[in-house]
Amino acid sequence: MTVVLATAEGLSSAAAVEQSPPAHTRWRFAALLVPLVAVVELLSQAVIQARVPKPSDWEAAARYIRRERHPGELVTSAPLWTDPLARQYFHDLIPLADAARPDATRYRRAFVATLRGGTNPDLRGWRETAHRDFGPITVRTLENPSPGTVRYDLVEHLHPPDAEAFRAAGDTPTPCEWRPGSFVPGGGLGQGALLPGSRFHCSPEGWNYIGVTIIEDMEHRGRRCIWSHPIQGGAMVTRFRDVPMGMVFHGHHGIAYEAERGDDLGNQGGPVELRVLVDGTEAGRSIHRDGEGWKGFDIDTRAWANTTRQLTIEVRAEAPGMRHYCYEGDVR
Repeated sequence: MTVVLATAEGLSSAAAVEQSPPAHTRWRFAALLVPLVAVVELLSQAVIQARVPKPSDWEAAARYIRRERHPGELVTSAPLWTDPLARQYFHDLIPLADAARPDATRYRRAFVATLRGGTNPDLRGWRETAHRDFGPITVRTLENPSPGTVRYDLVEHLHPPDAEAFRAAGDTPTPCEWRPGSFVPGGGLGQGALLPGSRFHCSPEGWNYIGVTIIEDMEHRGRRCIWSHPIQGGAMVTRFRDVPMGMVFHGHHGIAYEAERGDDLGNQGGPVELRVLVDGTEAGRSIHRDGEGWKGFDIDTRAWANTTRQLTIEVRAEAPGMRHYCYEGDVR
């Protein structure tokens, strides 16, 4: 029996040898494969280069937008990873307020430099009215089907005499001192939100101020907002005088990326509450929790529509540590 098995194995090995191509043939195939791979790589590189816009394409797109755009219209790009390129070539068309916008609901029209059919989530549902190609770039003109009319923007009015700020940690709130043209230290990777040059200074701690800055949200997008880091056992309070009230207070709030994502052990902070008052009466509130990112909210203000009132924003947190909190809002 053993002999039979050995003979079968021998026959199988012999058949395999007869079926295998000679060694010199295998080397010939390998030699042909090398230039074939090189040709494929060259063709792939040509395709990639054809899909990459040249500086002249961006510059032509910018000239077109300058001719067609009206003041106040949004200039942006799609998909989102192209944003640095758009800001480089359209720098005079994208002010800071647009680059770090809270959303795009206030804009009536937008010019979108689009690559590879990409989309911008801020413009979902907008209607395309025109498009023009500049090499791989397609500039799409989009119209907002229901733009919001902003009557009062808190970020734009965060300064005396329009606004005042307080640190309310006891029976008597402590006024925060307005310091225009202050020294701006820090900046760079890992340094958090840049301290604004003009701000309400609320205590000796450098983080305890109320001022307009830009945070990086959980999607790594810059958001222009009002820094209002909560304090232990109290509230950070900002009052805006003579606000023309509308039907709704439309806002967003968030916590800077390095604080919201938690530490290396997965520890995160507690929720932060924003409370909106009109002439001392609560209109509504919104709570931000870690993981929610740049969170939008709307508070009904129809009871005060078409009147001029005092609008107060209170920010609280039971556990305020590492709550690098920032909010924005407008009256519509």
